[in-house]
Amino acid sequence: MTMEKIPFEKIKEAFSKVVENLEKNRQYLNDLDSPIGDSDHGESVCNAFQKVKEAVDKFPADRRDIGALLQEAGKAIIFSGGAAMGPLYGTAFMDAGKAVVGKEELNKEDVLAMWKAFAQGIQRRGQVQPGEKTMYDTIYPSLQAMEKAFSEGKSLQEMLQEAIKAAKAGMESTKDMLSKRGRSSRLGERSIGHIDPGAASSYFIIEAFFGSLIE
Repeated sequence: MTMEKIPFEKIKEAFSKVVENLEKNRQYLNDLDSPIGDSDHGESVCNAFQKVKEAVDKFPADRRDIGALLQEAGKAIIFSGGAAMGPLYGTAFMDAGKAVVGKEELNKEDVLAMWKAFAQGIQRRGQVQPGEKTMYDTIYPSLQAMEKAFSEGKSLQEMLQEAIKAAKAGMESTKDMLSKRGRSSRLGERSIGHIDPGAASSYFIIEAFFGSLIE
């Protein structure tokens, strides 16, 4: 069965899948963070998305506005106090929500607009560029892959699959990068050889979010 539109319920469910995937990888994310950070990235990101799930669960049952739902998710992350990550993801979800406000279902154009706004939110708030060993190195390639699939006339399902694949490659590429951002940038050359924890958690979010929309 080909999927041409994503209904509100699917987006709501996707947040639960994200929480599950992050919880499953909580320890791995903490371990990734230990050579180059505070060993608590898994805790921070899991706690932040637990707050998101609570906000999504509380969203009025009679309201089916995907944009408003994404904005509620963004607010929940901002107020979760998740260190540097909170404002970044918060801004990204708020911007993604603005791009699809009022919509009860998303078509290909909507999904692309939503993801473009999400990526631009991270870039603007974090003042980041590709190649700086951050979550953006996962998110930006996934957007590029989605744009390419869209321009080639591929299905919504293929667009999401391409985005997941590119996000994984993006995450893995951070292993060979020199960190230019955050605490790990102080390590200089020693930051090389480790996957960036933020890039990894971004991949787990994308994998679960887009993956559940394909199911």
